[in-house]
Amino acid sequence: MLKSSMIFLASSLVFAQGALAKSPSDIADLVGARAPGAESEMQARGYVDVGGNNTWWNAGTKVCVRVHVSQGKYSAISQIKAAACGESGGSKTQCPPDLSQADLYKHPGCSL
Repeated sequence: MLKSSMIFLASSLVFAQGALAKSPSDIADLVGARAPGAESEMQARGYVDVGGNNTWWNAGTKVCVRVHVSQGKYSAISQIKAAACGESGGSKTQCPPDLSQADLYKHPGCSL
């Protein structure tokens, strides 16, 4: 009885973890793509690399994701809390008036 309960609990945790780590629909097709090409495609779709840990922010959709890379390919894309991209969840982002494309990554939530 204990063994079957443990198996059920373990399978439930795996299912719940998979449900939480679902890729946003606008970039889900990039899972399995080669990292260099997928990075360019992320940028084309409005995502900005906010630095560190393969974390990306899309100011248009207010979505923060972490990209998982394995053997040179995107193995998973997980939506995470906006705070991980430097967003405070409701406060207005202060964007410098002279923001350049080169510095855009330093100011998640800002756009040109």
